[in-house]
Amino acid sequence: MKAWIDQRIGRQFLFVFYLFIGLILLTSLAVYVYTENRIEQTTTSLENVSERRTNATELFETWQSMQYEMRGYVILGDEEMLTRVKDKQALIETQTAWFEANAVTEKEKVYASDARTLFSAYQERVMPSLERYVVAKRTGTVTEPFLQMPTLGKVTPQAEPPADRKFKINSKSAADMSASIVDMESVFTEYRNSLNDEENMLREQLATHTKWAQVLWLLSLLAVLLVLFIAARPYVQRLTGQLQDLIVNSGRLADEQIVPMQWASSRNEVGQLTDSFRQMASSLAMQRHQVEEEREKTARLLHSIRDAVIYVEHTTNEKMANQALFVMFNQAITKRNEMDLYRLDADLEALGLQVDQKDAFFSFMRHAFEGEGMEESVTFSMNQEARFIQMYAEKIHLRGTRHGTMLVFRDVTQETEVDRLKTELVSTVSHELRTPLTSIIGFTELLRYRSLQPDRVDQYLGMIHQETLRLEDLISNLLDVQRMESGQQAYEYQPERLHDILSETIALHQGASQHHALTLECDTNLLVYGDRNRLSQLFTNLLHNAIKYSPDGGKVAVCVTHDQTDTIEISVQDKGIGIPESAISKLFDKFYRVDNSASRKIGGTGLGLAICKEIAEGHGGSIHVDSRVGHGSTFTITLPKYVAEDKMSS
Repeated sequence: MKAWIDQRIGRQFLFVFYLFIGLILLTSLAVYVYTENRIEQTTTSLENVSERRTNATELFETWQSMQYEMRGYVILGDEEMLTRVKDKQALIETQTAWFEANAVTEKEKVYASDARTLFSAYQERVMPSLERYVVAKRTGTVTEPFLQMPTLGKVTPQAEPPADRKFKINSKSAADMSASIVDMESVFTEYRNSLNDEENMLREQLATHTKWAQVLWLLSLLAVLLVLFIAARPYVQRLTGQLQDLIVNSGRLADEQIVPMQWASSRNEVGQLTDSFRQMASSLAMQRHQVEEEREKTARLLHSIRDAVIYVEHTTNEKMANQALFVMFNQAITKRNEMDLYRLDADLEALGLQVDQKDAFFSFMRHAFEGEGMEESVTFSMNQEARFIQMYAEKIHLRGTRHGTMLVFRDVTQETEVDRLKTELVSTVSHELRTPLTSIIGFTELLRYRSLQPDRVDQYLGMIHQETLRLEDLISNLLDVQRMESGQQAYEYQPERLHDILSETIALHQGASQHHALTLECDTNLLVYGDRNRLSQLFTNLLHNAIKYSPDGGKVAVCVTHDQTDTIEISVQDKGIGIPESAISKLFDKFYRVDNSASRKIGGTGLGLAICKEIAEGHGGSIHVDSRVGHGSTFTITLPKYVAEDKMSS
């Protein structure tokens, strides 16, 4: 048996291991059997105490909460508080019933009996009195601002409780009620204290049992170690000798020295460990391959992000960048290889030529490379504000020495546009609100403080009314835009006759303008499926713009065609001042206004066309414009045609 074990180090180890495990199991089993019963009994008792204390605490807290809710109901008269009182009343009933059903000791029985007695007294006498008191305050029978206990006796006359009753709650005396409540709180406190004492005693017992178990286990462990020392000493001496030889040869391998291999001829685990040394060279090659994979992963991650990144090595001035940098600055990639960052051949000064704020850009770069204190980031525009970029720099340190600088460029064009819209909103609203308000205030002061002729009064009132309608239109547009932005705009779709909507809108504007001739060409039987009010708002905005931006008058033509089987085109054409080609792409953006002298004189909020676009798209259509400066504009709305048979089948 001994010879068979000596053949393998693993067998020697297992022999010692199994011997150790066997002795530990035997001693641990003996200690476990000795202490298991005692600890289990003590633990069960502790759990029982914890459950009773938890239930007692919950009953006490529910009782207090019910009193607070009842006091709030008396002060405020809120029926919701009374409802919560009823809920807690049912909960107290359940909790009290638990103690009555599970009471074992005399203290538990007294506690359950006292809780039931006080709860019944409070429920049968106090609560009905307080409810009648609140009703009396509502009806005016009682007018006092705060509850005075004798009032309860007047509102609810009742016979005095029996003299032998334990809790004598008298509605005429606040002192009696408070004393009874304090008595019950004392019962709660005394019962909880008794549970705490019992728990402390049980915990001391548990600690004693645990301590004795530890002592017994420690003694048995010492005995096991002594046996192992005697039995395993020969195997340990032999194993440590072999391992010492292995340590010496591994040191030679680390120093790249020749390692003698004659000691590796054994067939035990030492020989297997020697074979693992032969695999170390291939393992090192694999590790280098893994390093390359991690490098490629890092490069691909940097190429995948949208922020542009440049790393500048200070010693060699080598510049490496991700793919986003070449796209942002329109640079050609000399050698595409996503396994590594791309080499940037262009100078940073050449990149700066595309920046509008060149001085600030180069100043930031100089401070970044020199390591001086600088702001966290800087924002600049490129190519005549075609794009806005936010840049920040980070110092790259390796082992405490600065090796390079990383520059990160983030495209913030969209965020800048949002800020511009906010500025336009404040500017537009402040200007468009101030102008009509100034007129209204001026004309109102004239009407108030001066004696005017009737015709002049009518004229001023008409101007006030006109400016008020202007304000109403501005606020309505702002509210419409807010609903559309939040996705809360709702449409009431139903079949509508397009000719009726257009004719009503044209009639309204024809009466308001004497210098424009409005014409309509539309099939009287043509139907659309949409919201009549919103479609009227769409055509009203377009006609209003056609008249407003035709200050010299002229013809405004509304023409409806439906050459295609499933769409309708409504065009609104005017002979006004026209729109520059550079402004057409942004014409339907919110708060955008054409920046020329004629448009500035006419004014506007820049919301009408944005609302038109939202309404058209909300009906499954679209809107576009054709215009020439000085020759007028044509706005064309495309809407789906309504076919009754198709709707019924769908």
